[in-house]
Amino acid sequence: MATPFRTRRVALPPVALSLLSSALALTAQAQNHDAPEEIVVTGVLRDSSPVDIAQSVSVVSGDELDRVRAANLGETLANQLGVSSSYFGAGASRPIIRGLAGARVQMLEDGIDSMDAATVSDDHAVTIEPLAADQIEIFRGPTTLLYGSGAIGGVINTVTTRIPTRAPENGFEGAVEVRGDSVADGRGAAVRLDGGTSRFAWHLDAGRRDSDDYEIPGYAHADADPANPDPEDVFGLVENSAAESEAAAFGASWLGDKGYLGIGINSFDTLYGIPGHQHEEEPLPGEPTAEEELVRIDLDQRRVDLRGGWMDLEGGIESVNVRVGLNDYEHVELEGDAIGTLFTNDATELRLELLHRPAGRWNGAFGVQLGEREFAAVGEEAFVPPVDTSTLGVFAVEQIELEAWKLALGARLESLEHTPSGGLPSFDDDATSVSLGAVRSLGGGYSFVATLSLSDRMPVAEELYSDGPHLATGAVQVGDVSLDEETARHVDIGIRAQVGEMSWSLTGFDTQYDKFIYLADTGTVDAVDELPIFVYTQTDADFQGMEAELFVPFMEEGRSGVDMRLFVDYVKGKLTTGEKLPRLPPLRYGGRLQYHNDRLLVGLEATRYDDQDEIAPFETVTDGYTLVNADFRWRFNVGAGTELELFANAANLGDQLARKHTSFVKDIAPLPGRNYQLGIRSRF
Repeated sequence: MATPFRTRRVALPPVALSLLSSALALTAQAQNHDAPEEIVVTGVLRDSSPVDIAQSVSVVSGDELDRVRAANLGETLANQLGVSSSYFGAGASRPIIRGLAGARVQMLEDGIDSMDAATVSDDHAVTIEPLAADQIEIFRGPTTLLYGSGAIGGVINTVTTRIPTRAPENGFEGAVEVRGDSVADGRGAAVRLDGGTSRFAWHLDAGRRDSDDYEIPGYAHADADPANPDPEDVFGLVENSAAESEAAAFGASWLGDKGYLGIGINSFDTLYGIPGHQHEEEPLPGEPTAEEELVRIDLDQRRVDLRGGWMDLEGGIESVNVRVGLNDYEHVELEGDAIGTLFTNDATELRLELLHRPAGRWNGAFGVQLGEREFAAVGEEAFVPPVDTSTLGVFAVEQIELEAWKLALGARLESLEHTPSGGLPSFDDDATSVSLGAVRSLGGGYSFVATLSLSDRMPVAEELYSDGPHLATGAVQVGDVSLDEETARHVDIGIRAQVGEMSWSLTGFDTQYDKFIYLADTGTVDAVDELPIFVYTQTDADFQGMEAELFVPFMEEGRSGVDMRLFVDYVKGKLTTGEKLPRLPPLRYGGRLQYHNDRLLVGLEATRYDDQDEIAPFETVTDGYTLVNADFRWRFNVGAGTELELFANAANLGDQLARKHTSFVKDIAPLPGRNYQLGIRSRF
């Protein structure tokens, strides 16, 4: 029987180097739990066997995805190898890959950018819903060839069937789920339906979740004195951390003998509080001092996607894939009930990929990517002016086998232009990226893998044009219009083994940046806003790290068995001046032990986060902590073709007061305390 650990971790072939939170998520494809689970990575331009692995990629799907789903994408993936999160309370959390975050890690849904405003600030939510995911692909390391300079640190690609490429075998299938938790009185429900015929397929999903302020085992503020607490310090609760969201999507496709053409329409709405983010109204002359008002974000996104694919074509082009995304996004930052700042982001993206027939021993693909974005912020905290951005990228990736080696070469040329309002200077420049991936079998189930890349990233609008206070991060942010592109020289080397049922991997990486762009703390305070001043600047930097993972099945008997997984990951980053970079994740290690059979799964896991005392100037040390989680799942049939699943999860069993060093709000919003979650899902 395939085990949940091993079957969900695969790496992508070199040819692909670049291509709710909910507890509401459903996977309708996992109908047959007895059969081994087949993993297909959608970022791959051509199907490939696991022996062709070069780039480091993890795939989270099936039972594992059901188990780890959280209220947002960042917390869903926060325990994956090499991944942490920016955690800004229950409403917003963005994945961090190998210490790199924000505009260096690209968020995709079915290969198209999320087109939200999450890169502008950590308090802005990623609008990709975990509830819609069939699987989530994590590309660790530069993935710029196919996805552009925004993928210089990695890519998170959420794979859905919102635009179906096939109809269910029996013409109709679906799933429904209801769950709740104790730490925030969370409650949620979702439904998913798929249907169709040989020539037409359709998909529908919808869900909603609500949660109150979440509980913690202590005071929210790190500097609170338990012996003499401040009246404003609340014990056992993170104020203004409540969240609610709802999402819905409908898609339909025409299915042909050699292709498909489909459209999908989806909406995402969320309202959530920003812990510690408060605004004090200035009183009129003679009036008493106004009370501070809690700040919330009310976010709405409407998105239309078009997708088509044609295979087995005549001539030199073997297949064609086209994807188009159209986006209408806005969110308002509410100060009490009043609108403080309005953010809008209207965007369009087009991707065209063409796979050619083999030419001698060479095979591969080439393509083009176009993007247009109109971003605007209006209001008291509009620290970035309106900016129009256009991008054009062309890429090619080729693969060849040379005796014992399998090599892949790729290149991308990208042009980007920012046009701001207010008379600020525009930015117009080109970026070039090249890469080499290599795989060599060493025999006996062992293989050597390596990737080398040279990648450029051009500055985003907030790095160039920011100029003003940003209360969410508690800083005045100042951009620099003279910023240049940054260049990363990346080396990723690993050994991987599949010896019988046991598998392990060990990877080391080094990325050297020329003109690395970062937000530097100047150590001064703005006299008007009384906030520290941070300035975007450039200095050479170096990131180094390692990742290791071991999976061992034992006590296998029939269709039952016990599995063990052990892992460790670590990254350090510093400037060439010797200064450490801020908000880097600490050394992390842990393990999971689980028993499973056809109907039952019981798991226990523990993860240790070390102290983070390698800190940037003006940054504070973060104490380490250990999180212990447990989970239980029981499946049974209740009728022909209908399956019922009861599940229970327990998180932070030790009720640790844990603060993420990667979070801007770690000193005012620790992680939730002990949490029990119960739920039921049915597949039919």
